[in-house]
Amino acid sequence: MEFTITRIQTPIGIFRLKGFMPVTAAISFSHAEFMGSDGWVEIDLESDCGRSILSRIEADVILHLRS
Repeated sequence: MEFTITRIQTPIGIFRLKGFMPVTAAISFSHAEFMGSDGWVEIDLESDCGRSILSRIEADVILHLRS
């Protein structure tokens, strides 16, 4: 299932996300941004830091998509 979340509040911040959530595999993000002090900031999906941030909110995103 492809998804677009225009705004999700998580314990570590506010995010805007696009991606794919297959039924039996891990969630995959195609675009991710977080709300910074000057507006939306793109997350580098290839960097260790970017992957670390997204792994910290993965459970919140899955819960949001399933509700």
